[in-house]
Amino acid sequence: MSRDFFTAHKDQFPYDNQNNAGGQSTISVIDQTVEKDVSPLRWWYRFTAPKPAPANATLQQRDISRRGRLTSATLLVVILLVLAAEPTAIFGTNKALVFILLIPVFIDIIALIFNRAGKITTAGILVIVGIEVGLVLSILGPALGSGGLTTYALPQYDLLVQAEFVAVTLLPPGTVFLMLFLHCAFIVATIELLPHTNEFAAVLTANHYDLLLRPITLQIIVAIVTYLWVTSANYAIKRADRAEVVAELERREVERQQQEITLKQQLDEGIQQILQTHVEVANGNFSARTPLKQENVLWKIGYSLNNLLARLQSLNQAENELQRARAETARLVEAIQKAKYGQPIKFNRTGTHLDPLILELMGSTSLSNPAKNSQQVPAQEKSPQQPRTNVERKKYR
Repeated sequence: MSRDFFTAHKDQFPYDNQNNAGGQSTISVIDQTVEKDVSPLRWWYRFTAPKPAPANATLQQRDISRRGRLTSATLLVVILLVLAAEPTAIFGTNKALVFILLIPVFIDIIALIFNRAGKITTAGILVIVGIEVGLVLSILGPALGSGGLTTYALPQYDLLVQAEFVAVTLLPPGTVFLMLFLHCAFIVATIELLPHTNEFAAVLTANHYDLLLRPITLQIIVAIVTYLWVTSANYAIKRADRAEVVAELERREVERQQQEITLKQQLDEGIQQILQTHVEVANGNFSARTPLKQENVLWKIGYSLNNLLARLQSLNQAENELQRARAETARLVEAIQKAKYGQPIKFNRTGTHLDPLILELMGSTSLSNPAKNSQQVPAQEKSPQQPRTNVERKKYR
């Protein structure tokens, strides 16, 4: 089957859909029905996540939609955790912590705006910045304003893993190792360089190595485990997407083959009907027509052929009528010539356009009674004084 033929009839056999995503033309491989969203957070996704991917979305569009929903859910959890810590700051001794906790909330709200617009990477970076700013200020603020680090800051070092979880989830997985390096440097720098309270100095003197090792070990374990988990999950998602693509391509290939079979059947049927019509016309049957319907790909050819045959039939009828008229005209001329010699004329209708003329001739007395007219003419000619009468005028009409 010619590929050009399918290209010319691609409107009748569409199985390739194209759309423009991100300024690039991509082929939509997945074409499935959009499932109804039954998630309990669908109300939250409606305002903070990108629009759901359409049924014919590309893999890139589906990935953006999936990551956007994940970022939206993560931001909701982060905001709720920060707000849950506000009562502690309000009723605690450090009132500055109230405003410090509001900073990451403000940054997270900006991240939600970017996430809604489909800027998933920017939103992920803002989430990490919000977490880092809140934790860093909660550690540095009391240390610089209350006489140095206290043992209360030690559990806060462990909370730095929140940024690693977010980084490995919302950003490329390798970003978690950058966060690991920054966290380790921050832990070492703050413990070694910031002033210490007497309590913290005593603990640091007794367990200096262990004090540094514990938060750093936690950062390393979380970074490695989350990296392996996320990369494995991403690999599984890609394999599932590829399997879905392969299944969709196989389905479309089956449909394409069925369309080729249907098209071939239509071509065979249409060619046979057109050929049969040609045979009938060649045998003289100008009333033959091609019975092709619009469902057949050759129906336009059949329609044009039927118009041509209708015109040929009209021309054939006109030619037959012309031949009959010529024959009747010759017979009529011969009858009129005989009438000049006195032979009677018998007029008959012919069914042609000469019938009005024949009716007029039938009403003419000079032609209907040629013998009588032949007797009257000599008598009138014997009188030289008499001018030509009406009888002669009738004779020459």
